[in-house]
Amino acid sequence: MKQPEIIKALTEEIDQGNLKYGDRLKPTRELAEKYGTTAQTVSAALSVMAGMGMIQVQRGWGAKVITGRKANIKLGTYLSANREVATGTTAWARSSGNGSKEGPTAVSQTVATEEDADTGIPAGTEVVERTRIRFDADGAPCQHKRTLVAVDAATLTPEGWTGLPPMMRPGDVTPPAGMSIAKWLGMGVTRVLYEINTDQADAAAAAALTLPEGTPCMRIVSRGVKDDGTVAYATVTSAPLRSSISLEIRDAEEGGVA
Repeated sequence: MKQPEIIKALTEEIDQGNLKYGDRLKPTRELAEKYGTTAQTVSAALSVMAGMGMIQVQRGWGAKVITGRKANIKLGTYLSANREVATGTTAWARSSGNGSKEGPTAVSQTVATEEDADTGIPAGTEVVERTRIRFDADGAPCQHKRTLVAVDAATLTPEGWTGLPPMMRPGDVTPPAGMSIAKWLGMGVTRVLYEINTDQADAAAAAALTLPEGTPCMRIVSRGVKDDGTVAYATVTSAPLRSSISLEIRDAEEGGVA
């Protein structure tokens, strides 16, 4: 196993409850035998996990788990604070300084995999994948955005539209002012759920952010959910841990709902 795979395997052991808070890990040599790798690779993986605050390593007595299973902290449920601007625009607003920019959107058709489990789109589902990279004012890549749209939702077109459906075209998709893309296309989305956590950057996000694969990153997953509970689309935004996330709630008189 490579370093990212060892981190993933140990993280899964924690999330499944097989390794609990306070448990000691097996010695490095035993872990190397278990995962079919070298002690040096295991040590490097444990160092990354220690940096993530998942384990504590002390010379002489090994490593122990100092975290619990992955938890969800629900901040609350709010209506969009600004109905004059499409929700998708406010949710990923530029905040990387004057001169920040986005690369072109690349579009392809693919199939969701087990690695996409947190998007809520079942593995094997045919999807349209839309990817984009954001750069800060200094030209450094600071966000990797990947959207998966179920094919039945991606092929929708607004009334009077001609040509290739908007979600299957490369480049920006701009709905009318004050309307989300999902509503404009009639996806039947009734709510958007956000989950924010830290996880290893996958190969595509790591390459886009010029980071080693497996580097811990901020991972923001938003899912457009329909009344029947199915997911019409999901967007995964990966960003370095130095990123920050902001939330603004306005009083009803100011155009939003507190």
